[in-house]
Amino acid sequence: MRDGLHGPNVIRAGESLLLLAAVSGGEAVHLVQRHEPSEQGRGAIPDHYFTSAGSDRRAVQRRYDVQALRESVWAPTTMCGRVWAVMVGGDGGTLCRYREPAFAPTCRRCLTLMDHLFPALAVDPRVPIVAQVVCDVVREHGHAEVRAVPGDQMAFLRKQVRSLIRQRTGHRAQTHVHGDVLLVVCDSLRDQEAEIRAAVGAVAAILLGSKPLPVVRPDRPWVVCWTAWELG
Repeated sequence: MRDGLHGPNVIRAGESLLLLAAVSGGEAVHLVQRHEPSEQGRGAIPDHYFTSAGSDRRAVQRRYDVQALRESVWAPTTMCGRVWAVMVGGDGGTLCRYREPAFAPTCRRCLTLMDHLFPALAVDPRVPIVAQVVCDVVREHGHAEVRAVPGDQMAFLRKQVRSLIRQRTGHRAQTHVHGDVLLVVCDSLRDQEAEIRAAVGAVAAILLGSKPLPVVRPDRPWVVCWTAWELG
């Protein structure tokens, strides 16, 4: 790369470098992998893209290493399978006046495929333990709430909980995520009539004044906390 000039606008995913690119007639930012063998690929800026001596071309030459951008190292299509037009401008500024620089992809298909380039996540040893506890809670109450679940373990825990409940009870469970909280509900195991009676009784007692508002929140046996199982 020549001193002071910017090269291709790329991001790294695992061990791969991915070019941020645009397609004709779309606003989404796509990803392009390096071509194998690299010398038979495409340049980040096609040779025909800046054929005129306009202001756009001169500005790009002042900010970018055009020779590096024209190296034929990129695949002919985006990760989602579309023929792309040109690299999207990055740290060196826009490549044309009609498109702003971008530093991350926005194509959902490209993003999904990019996930496969990262190393597989390791399953935390607490997942089967917490899943077993949640299964027991759901069998008793019909629902459970798991707090402080790490984001990279949420998918593993959801899958394990649903599978375990199905194996142990023969019923399907639904899981919902809100932040770091996992909600598990199995309608087949819930005693909905008892829940309604308890709710009606609590409201009536408060409205009629026969029971004061609780100062301390009562114990909630359906709440499970991930951090309660600190494994050394």
